[in-house]
Amino acid sequence: MLPTNRGFWLTFFLSIITLGFYQWYLIYAFAKETNTACRADGQNTTGLALYIILSIITLGIYSIVWYCKWISRCNTYLAVNGQPQGLQVTTYILSIFFGWLTLGIFNLVVFCKMLYLQNAVNATYNSLNGFIPAAPAGFAPAAV
Repeated sequence: MLPTNRGFWLTFFLSIITLGFYQWYLIYAFAKETNTACRADGQNTTGLALYIILSIITLGIYSIVWYCKWISRCNTYLAVNGQPQGLQVTTYILSIFFGWLTLGIFNLVVFCKMLYLQNAVNATYNSLNGFIPAAPAGFAPAAV
């Protein structure tokens, strides 16, 4: 079962506390989970090591390409399975070029939408494969 509970605030604070290293974990997790969920499309989302190496070699351009390809792949998976699409590539690109105009707020919104996009892909995969979501801690079903 793939995780579907990545929230913005916890992820945001973990990114700050770990000085950005949590972002690298997210790239690793997104690639792994996307490859699991989208196995049938025949594509492969590259993992963290190749992401870091190619981003350094291309002076950061590969990271933009990676996110664009990942967003497209996730949205295609959701569309094929009859789910509404999430973050669009154009929104992501606009946040790169114009996010500074909003003092970074636009970038945070896009980051939040990235989390929700992966959560939606994982939830769709879980429901299609018969995984029942676990009950939250402290949850007790009502007596019948």
